[in-house]
Amino acid sequence: MVERKSNLFSVSLVVLYLASFIGAGAGLAAEGLGPPQTQSGGGVTVKVTYLAQTEHESKFSVVLDTHSVNLDGYDLKTLSLIRDDTGLTMAPTGAESKGSGHHREIVLTFPRPTLERKWLELVLKDIGGVKELTFRWDRK
Repeated sequence: MVERKSNLFSVSLVVLYLASFIGAGAGLAAEGLGPPQTQSGGGVTVKVTYLAQTEHESKFSVVLDTHSVNLDGYDLKTLSLIRDDTGLTMAPTGAESKGSGHHREIVLTFPRPTLERKWLELVLKDIGGVKELTFRWDRK
């Protein structure tokens, strides 16, 4: 009977230990690949989060906020690109949008960039009259 309780206790400890890793991993996934970056210009605040990188693609969340500009006219699938230090430049393959008017969130999907890069930039063009907003992530 004592041996059975000991085994049950050991199994419980293993389950708790593994659950702590699962919980930590879920928190990292929600935060993305680095902290969100924010820039403002032309009356528009842009917050970008590098959400995920899989074997085939990279995803970014772009949140646009303003009190003076109608954001419905901005098609981020045509106004954005990623580039890196190797000279690679790629357009998005997808864009999912929520919201309208003065508050929008767009998830941009790009082909996965090369792992040989030192840095990666998401570039948004002509937002709020600003020629180029650049968000950069250095490879660690």
